[in-house]
Amino acid sequence: MADKSEKTKARLPRGFADRSAEDIRAVEKMMATIRSVYELYGFEPADQPLIEYTDALGKFLPDQDRPNEGVFSFQDDDDQWLSLRYDLTAPTARFVAENYERLPKPYRSYRSGWVFRNEKPGPGRFRQFMQFDADTIGTPGVAADAEMAMMMADVME
Repeated sequence: MADKSEKTKARLPRGFADRSAEDIRAVEKMMATIRSVYELYGFEPADQPLIEYTDALGKFLPDQDRPNEGVFSFQDDDDQWLSLRYDLTAPTARFVAENYERLPKPYRSYRSGWVFRNEKPGPGRFRQFMQFDADTIGTPGVAADAEMAMMMADVME
């Protein structure tokens, strides 16, 4: 632990980045384009929390000494392990499992948000970054896969 007599030094943790106004505006413009295309295809916006039970994320605690293996985790007041989401797919799967009976079929949704990885950062590899996700659940065959490819092509135009 650091000596208490040392002054706190302002510093950013490794793997994280401050964002400039220019970067924020560029991301917002890109996200607006993606949203508009996905909504033209009939996808609805959805959002799940930043924090989930660790076991619901598909990451299992290897042992008591390393609770943050790959994810940023902590215990709540009931001694349950919670983690910041490391992608958008696992929270979506949890949401669908909890709400499947009341969701429309097929369930077509998209979401965007920050995800967090407790991994060694490197050039171009951050511990916090934005993801965009779209899912079709309950459609048999490959039609949904083809639709995803068409949507991405439309976004890139």
